[in-house]
Amino acid sequence: MDKNPFVLGANLQGGEKLVSYPFDTARPDDNPELHETPDHAIFRWLAISYASAHLTMTETFRGGCHTQDMTNAMGIVQGAKWHPRAGSMNDFSYLHTNCLELSIYLGCDKFPHESELQQEWENNKESLLTFMEQVHRGIKGLVTDQQGEPIANATIVVGGINHNIKTGRVQGRVLGRVMAAPRRFPHTPRCPQPAAGTTGSHPQPAPGRWKPKPRRRWSPSW
Repeated sequence: MDKNPFVLGANLQGGEKLVSYPFDTARPDDNPELHETPDHAIFRWLAISYASAHLTMTETFRGGCHTQDMTNAMGIVQGAKWHPRAGSMNDFSYLHTNCLELSIYLGCDKFPHESELQQEWENNKESLLTFMEQVHRGIKGLVTDQQGEPIANATIVVGGINHNIKTGRVQGRVLGRVMAAPRRFPHTPRCPQPAAGTTGSHPQPAPGRWKPKPRRRWSPSW
């Protein structure tokens, strides 16, 4: 991640059925609201993009896998509110790299039987594809100097987001890091116009709750 500035990531786990996003670190006596990242709205958008496309993740009327539903029937939760812990990969990626990383808990059974794998694939197929597609949201471009040469390790500052990122070490690229959040969230990051020497564009946020459209995709044979 130091050489290749990834901008989107996920670690897949089991034993629960939800999507957890940073921050994960919080002391028991702290208010979790104080531990929201500057990109809180974007993390919620990314988490919802997965959970809403999952076949059963938002069907939480029976509660969670082991306890009551902690996601308010949305299938997503901030890690510090649900399972606070220090030193998570998600927090590290956000604080020390350009990557927005989430923890995706695929299902209640940590070790599903072979006969259940096909259904587990169907449950998560559209979610995985929809989540990966989110990498195309945001500004992509090349930061150059006055001679047109790429600038490596250039700091990118976005108005309204107190969290800077850097271009790649080799080609001076910035990839999809500044994303447009849905309007229904309390904080909507603002994307400035590309500076001189940069190219890129950003999409406009769509009003209302976003719901992915089903698509025909290939299916593996187990």
